[in-house]
Amino acid sequence: MFQERVEPALKEYLEVQLSERRANILAEALDAHLEWTYEYYERTDPSRLKGAATLRSFRTDLLRQHRELHMMSDLADSARHRFLDRPRNPPRVVTGSTAAYYVEAGVLHVQGFKFSFASEATKAVEFWRNWRD
Repeated sequence: MFQERVEPALKEYLEVQLSERRANILAEALDAHLEWTYEYYERTDPSRLKGAATLRSFRTDLLRQHRELHMMSDLADSARHRFLDRPRNPPRVVTGSTAAYYVEAGVLHVQGFKFSFASEATKAVEFWRNWRD
């Protein structure tokens, strides 16, 4: 799934780095990859899940430890829902789907995060690229 969904989404985003639509597609692919990873290892090798008993605990643990994964999760949620009023663990940083992004000095940023989308997305891709299979 990584090569089929995440890699192409990253390539397309890097071609037009101010595109919120492309940023959302990449964020959604990265967020979905977390779930795909859990489901795969739950069936094939649960010891690879670092003690997580459920998708929720796996997701919560990774989002708390990795700011870039947290950002991608928030953006994926905001791309699906207009109003983000459902509680989340860890708590959302992005709170509004219509104002998730802003441009500063010609660089796309995400509300509530201090880093550019491109830098965090690249870190998230590298995180999954380096996940030991």
